[in-house]
Amino acid sequence: MAITGRDIEHLLYTETPDPVLVVHNGEAEIVSAADLGQRPGAIVVCSRRELLRRVGERDLSEQELEALAAEFTTSTRPPVPPPPAWPA
Repeated sequence: MAITGRDIEHLLYTETPDPVLVVHNGEAEIVSAADLGQRPGAIVVCSRRELLRRVGERDLSEQELEALAAEFTTSTRPPVPPPPAWPA
């Protein structure tokens, strides 16, 4: 599941109260923080408050949106297990 720049932009400009970007059932969604309990198993990616703290109150370029999306996508992937340690 990849988070897109559009998902980040939607988080910034949605009218949803206290919005949070989550991954739920393989899809990125913007939900109200109050509704998180209705989505068991959802992975919280970032809230608008956290994002604004990070980037400030400004319009982001397409490149900045995509860079944030790539970072968030990477952070929500399960860790890659190390290769097996075979005896030498």
